[in-house]
Order: sequence, then structure tokens, then C-alpha cells
Amino acid sequence: MIKYLFFLIPFLTFSQIDFFKYSTLYTSMNIGTSMTEDEDYISIAKGYEDVTQVNPFDYNLTIGLRKLARWGHQYKVKTWYYGDESNYTDQATIGNATGWEYLLNYSFIRNRGDKYTEQNFWLRYLGKSCVTRLEYRDNQRVDLRYISFDTRYRISKGNFDFTFGGVFRIHNPYGFVPIRDFWIQGEQSFRQLAQDFGYSNEFVNGSWHWFKGDELLATSNDEFYKHYFGQAIADFNTQELDKLGMQKEVSFVLGSTYYKYTSKHWVHIWASLMPFHYGLDEYSYEYGESLLNRLEWDAGGVLGLRVNKHLGLFVEGVHQKVWGKEVFDIKFGFNYLIY
Repeated sequence: MIKYLFFLIPFLTFSQIDFFKYSTLYTSMNIGTSMTEDEDYISIAKGYEDVTQVNPFDYNLTIGLRKLARWGHQYKVKTWYYGDESNYTDQATIGNATGWEYLLNYSFIRNRGDKYTEQNFWLRYLGKSCVTRLEYRDNQRVDLRYISFDTRYRISKGNFDFTFGGVFRIHNPYGFVPIRDFWIQGEQSFRQLAQDFGYSNEFVNGSWHWFKGDELLATSNDEFYKHYFGQAIADFNTQELDKLGMQKEVSFVLGSTYYKYTSKHWVHIWASLMPFHYGLDEYSYEYGESLLNRLEWDAGGVLGLRVNKHLGLFVEGVHQKVWGKEVFDIKFGFNYLIY
């Protein structure tokens, strides 16, 4: 996998180290108090029990390696690079320098008790008439995981860049809900499904008690199905999707980039459109019939305006639509300097 490039660095020869010249290897750890949850109680044996979730501290451990040419509107990092900065232009198709550029970023995160990772690794070669990019992304926060190989022909006209070509992608099986699509009602009851995933029940004093191992979870069917059965369904969905494995497809891609920078204003806008796809596996994503339903994109922009020596405005963000998922991050605002 691409992420194992980290471990190859010590074995590089001196000539190969030129590939890493002007790159930055970074790591950072952020620890903080987690959110205090609303109080929560359940009724048990004519009383109640406090089941309020108490979160451990949040953390974010990030390790990375990057080599990217800065754009005119970007300030040089003068102290430290933490790896959690929102540099939206890192996702643009065209960089600000020809040759090799790359970003390898791995984050271990715990937020409100939930643990997950975010992995973003890509390697890009930009030539005068071509651009090729290899990428691996695993964003567990939004359940988006894929590998892509994107190669395009490039045409430059003034402040514009136009690209077209193909992209080969390997991704998780999206668009399926196994409990809805694969589970056949009547062949297996919900009770049997729960038992398959480690839940057990016992009839005690006129009602069903439910257990997970030796732990008592619920003292009635209503309580179990309301508060705990959803996890059994989630486990079933995960198990069935894992059986399908990663799916492969190829897509036609068109791209456009516009960049202009002055000391008073700057505009950097990019978009990649994928209107046609061909699935290579049985469970490749099923697109709709219309062009709008088939259309996927990866777009972003950075706009800044210095109105006068006091006031500045900015709008920045990215928006990605792939396999029925929309992932976006946008920020905007103003700065007013008071003398």
C-alpha cells in the first residue's frame, strides 16, 4: 500500500533522496477535553439507572510527509506544520510547479469516544502536457475509502488549464444496504440474527432478558429492540459488505482550473467532472439512468479580496460527490483591521 512508503525513507540512496528535497516530514499530537453529553437514564426494576455517556479525552495524532509548491496567496509556515491545516488547494488537479509533488498524511483520532483514522496519500506528476495522480484515501469519519489512478492530457491557455482522460478506481461497495438487499424475511428471524452476533436471551420472571456475554443489557424485548438491536443489524451489514470486497470501475474525466493572483485579489477554482463510468465487478456502484444521476465531481475554490487596507473577504472550500456520497468543507468570512 502507498502508506508503507513512510518506511522506505531510511533505505533510499543519496540520488533518490533528491526526490524528497524541500519536502517536510511532520508529526503532531493534539489532546483535549471531550464534549460533555446530555444526561441519559433508563428504567429498571421500578427504579432508574444513569447511563449518561462519559467520554474520555479527545486526541488527534498525525504523521505525514509533504512536498507541495505554494501558491501566491498562501503564506509560508514560519513555525511548525501540524498536518490539520485546511489547505484546500492541496486537492486541486494542477499544482503550481511541474514535476513530482506528494502528500502522505495519516491521522489517528478519538472524538467523543469514537476512534477512527483518516488517511490521505497521493503522488502527482505534472508535465507541460500531462498530469498523472495516484491516490489512496480512507476517511472513516464519512465512510469513504478508495484507490484511484488518474491520468490526463493537459492544455494550458493563459490562466486556464483544461484536462481530459481516464481514472481507474477501486472502492468499497457503496449503494447497498445488506439488511435490505440480502436478508430474506422469513428465512431468519430478528431474534436469530441477534443471536448470530453474540446476543443471548433468557426468560426470567415473565419477560425476556437479553445479554451480551455475561452482561445484562435489557430486561424486556421492547428495551432490547429499541436500544441494542440496531447494533446487531450494523454488525450484519458490515459482515456482508466485507464479503463483497473492493469494487473496480473506470471513468472518463474532464477537468478545468483557473488561477489568477494579485496583491488585491486572488481566484483559484478547479473542478473535475466524471459523467461516464463502467463497472468492472458484479457489485460496482449502480448509477442512475440520467446524466445528472451519473455525474460525479471533485471541485473546490479559494477566493480572496482586499477591499481596502482595513477590510478583507474570503471564501474557500471543496465539494466532492462520488458513489452517492457528498463530502464538503466550506469556510467564509471577513477580516477587519482596526488601527
